[in-house]
Amino acid sequence: MSFEDFVNRIPLIDVHTHINFRRPIATEPSQIMLYHYIATELRSMGIPVEEVRAKSADPVGDLIEHFRLIRNTATYWCLKRILNDLYDFHEEPEPSNWLKLKDIIMERTSKPDWPKKILEKVVLEKIFLTINPLTESKPEFDRSLYVASLRLDPLVGGLSADSIRELESAAGGSAQTFEGFRDLLASRFKVFKGFAASAAISFQSFEVYKPVHRGLGNEAYAKLYAGKPLSGVERAHLRSTALSLVLDICREYKLPIQIMVGVARDLPGASPPDLAICFRQRGLEHLCRFFHLYSDVDFHIISAYRFQSHELTIIAKNYPNVYLDGYWWYCFFPESITQHILERIQLLPIGKVCGFFSDAYVLEWIYGKSALARKLAAEALDHMVKRGFYKIETAEEIAEHILSKNAKRLFKIQ
Repeated sequence: MSFEDFVNRIPLIDVHTHINFRRPIATEPSQIMLYHYIATELRSMGIPVEEVRAKSADPVGDLIEHFRLIRNTATYWCLKRILNDLYDFHEEPEPSNWLKLKDIIMERTSKPDWPKKILEKVVLEKIFLTINPLTESKPEFDRSLYVASLRLDPLVGGLSADSIRELESAAGGSAQTFEGFRDLLASRFKVFKGFAASAAISFQSFEVYKPVHRGLGNEAYAKLYAGKPLSGVERAHLRSTALSLVLDICREYKLPIQIMVGVARDLPGASPPDLAICFRQRGLEHLCRFFHLYSDVDFHIISAYRFQSHELTIIAKNYPNVYLDGYWWYCFFPESITQHILERIQLLPIGKVCGFFSDAYVLEWIYGKSALARKLAAEALDHMVKRGFYKIETAEEIAEHILSKNAKRLFKIQ
């Protein structure tokens, strides 16, 4: 058995997805063929993807002639693996064979056992669901396959009068004060106790979070609740205090927190639906103060900005409660993934890295993303073996830890 074969047999823990547990597979072909990474690449060539999707009865059919322009990208490689390995379709998708491919996709999707077949092909043990505790009233997913990651962006960096009202509605109480807000949020954590493996927050790259006196946060919150405008300084106090309150709750419920950094969202003209660009995350030195103050809370850092990788690796080396997860968004291509793997395994102990998440919206794309992540993990570790740094047994142990064992231990996966 080759080393790549060994890596391909490791059961994966996917620590960040957007899977809809009620319908985890693609319901129509565009969810596979126009996955938003693909759509962004087409749009970057000036192709009006969103206009076509809005007007066309068959958007893939109308756009597939342009797929030849992206055959060089890593995302397209993942798409080809999906088509080759899940649908046994080995041609380049193009207008002349689109109807044939469409029929194959729809035929497979209609089979009741299709989700099971995909999971067997991926070799997947557990999937993290991105759960909004403001809209998901209670855990209803299959615990044998899924765990919840409670996404809290609207209650931290995006805290607003509207999101406070949503929390009050979801929790059934008043959040007139910041302490009331904290109690209502804690009640949502309680509902998901035993079902949640993490909390999760995405920071804007320009946002700075600093530990501040709670009184400053309370003052800003009172103004927000009363519908009064906040200054930039007051907003900084508000989001920093909100982060502290979330960390207090994570400490209480013994939940790790995943923090996503390096992305600025809602930039005019950027590719929809995310409208997001990656930039260096500001204020990492201030985040280190949170890592110290909350030394009993585990922080998992997820970054989309490749060139901050070394800083984050050194932070993880210095703080026992800081870990690094996967390769996010604009880092999900071979050279970046290889850089991240080699840097982390050479600088950090074996237990500090969770090496895979798909960010996928359907199971089919978990397969495509996992194929790339496995291939590059195998190549990077084999490279270290051939250079004489590791024995093959050590490389196998590292692979098992970064793809499965670390996530199971750190997130307490049963």
